[in-house]
Amino acid sequence: MSRAYTVEAIRADSELTDIRVVVDGKTQHMWGKYGKQRELDLAAQLDDDAIPLLVGAGIGVAAKELLKQKSRTLLIIDCEKEILAASGLKEELRKYHNLIWINTDSPQNAAQHIIELQASSGKSIQLLKNPFYMRLSPFYGQAEQILLKQSKREVEFPSWPKFQQEKPRILLLTSQYFLMGEIVAACQRQNVPHMFINMDAKEMDLDYFVGRISAAIDTFRPDFVLTVNHLGVDQEGYLNALLHKFKLPLASWFVDNPLLILPLYRRQADSNTTIFTWDADRKDSLREMGFSNIFHLPLGTDQTRFLPSKGCTEKKWSRNISFVGNSMVHKTAKRLEASRISGLLADKYKEVAHAFGQKEEHSVVNFLRTDYPELFQEYENKLTPHRKLAFETLVIWQATLEYRLSCIKQILEFKPLIVGDNGWSKLLETDHRWDYHRELSYYNDLPRFYPCSKINFNCTSQQMKGAVNQRVFDVPACNGFLLTDHRYQMEKLFEPGKEIAVYKSTEEVPQLVERYLKDKQARQQIIKAARKRILAEHTYDCRLKVLIQNMRETYQ
Repeated sequence: MSRAYTVEAIRADSELTDIRVVVDGKTQHMWGKYGKQRELDLAAQLDDDAIPLLVGAGIGVAAKELLKQKSRTLLIIDCEKEILAASGLKEELRKYHNLIWINTDSPQNAAQHIIELQASSGKSIQLLKNPFYMRLSPFYGQAEQILLKQSKREVEFPSWPKFQQEKPRILLLTSQYFLMGEIVAACQRQNVPHMFINMDAKEMDLDYFVGRISAAIDTFRPDFVLTVNHLGVDQEGYLNALLHKFKLPLASWFVDNPLLILPLYRRQADSNTTIFTWDADRKDSLREMGFSNIFHLPLGTDQTRFLPSKGCTEKKWSRNISFVGNSMVHKTAKRLEASRISGLLADKYKEVAHAFGQKEEHSVVNFLRTDYPELFQEYENKLTPHRKLAFETLVIWQATLEYRLSCIKQILEFKPLIVGDNGWSKLLETDHRWDYHRELSYYNDLPRFYPCSKINFNCTSQQMKGAVNQRVFDVPACNGFLLTDHRYQMEKLFEPGKEIAVYKSTEEVPQLVERYLKDKQARQQIIKAARKRILAEHTYDCRLKVLIQNMRETYQ
């Protein structure tokens, strides 16, 4: 690594023009007077079909020039944390999806990562060297020499036949999301060989990340890798390159809106990744992103956790009607802060959210483009990719807040028990016809809670205008009765009126609540029919079998 130094970023009219460092008492300039032109000249050296490897981010001019070619990936090797902090380039360049940073401290590992990325792309890599970095630290020269030596060798990629056994071997990338526990349990019940890797750390050393996953793949020899909501998949593309190296496909099951996650992974969209989405309405948008293997896979239930009980064992939970769900008060506040919006976007986001909630459109971006073109231009031109996703989430959560509140107001006359965050106290502070209970444990409490209410009321998030949520499966599985809002995709899962009780408008709610409170027999018939259907078709064991079959047919 480089010697200790101090850094100063030189700017003219807020534009970065040079970097000045003091090393061993001596001042050195990265470029001096003609930095912009020298970086443009550096970028111009690139051959037509090569992958550019920029040695040092510099003042960002060469990087931005190379990144204009959106179909070509740019690699940047730069370990100078002090310079990057002063220039702000790493944060500024986050908006480019065709950029991969190489920032390991080891020249050997840096060269190895570059070779692997080159092999997975099938193209040659061309070094574009900023002389300043070569002088500053021996690291870059060492990495170059190792890279030159290794590139002359034929790189061998261990591979093995996939999907040869009746039950495939699955490498599970962990997440704290509840669903991974259900997947592990389903694998265990069905004797599906699986290996579980915990990669939950938000920040992880690149060498450790690559080494740990490579070791797991080499040792376990899986047929495919499975994750939930793309958790464990890095935006830089190292995991994607590794999977290509081993000719190993990735399955990612989305149980939240993929449009709020996958735009950051757009350049990794290829046939080696298969997307499973709980919401069938997302398939067209995923194809537009470049994903070709897409399947609909709804949520389900773990029948070993959500079991019928002998009745309500906690009398404090006993109610005619209850609701379990988030108020979205705190979630919207966090997304508002993360988006850092100003101007028209800040003035009108609530108006946009309200209008979005009234439409069938599922994409906030498409909705802005068609219904609020003046806001779309501000969104498109002023927000970074991460802030764009934060704004889209803000609109969806705000729309959900308004929708849920309108639904809950329809059951207040029945004195419901509301279980969730304390944001409900803010939304309903002037109405006292309800009781509050703090959030309950999904695993330990909810299977015992649902049977305590004659009616479990449900209103779905606005991130899913056609799909159903978790409670549709969990409540009947433990002999609870559910009254839920209509979603058209439920008609392929249940028979409305016979296996599920639905309302199609908020105005219908009071009448339906009153009807089902009086008719215990109707409630019991629907519970029995729903549970029978769930055990036959909608458990996570069923979902895992479908997922495995789709992966086998796609990659065998």
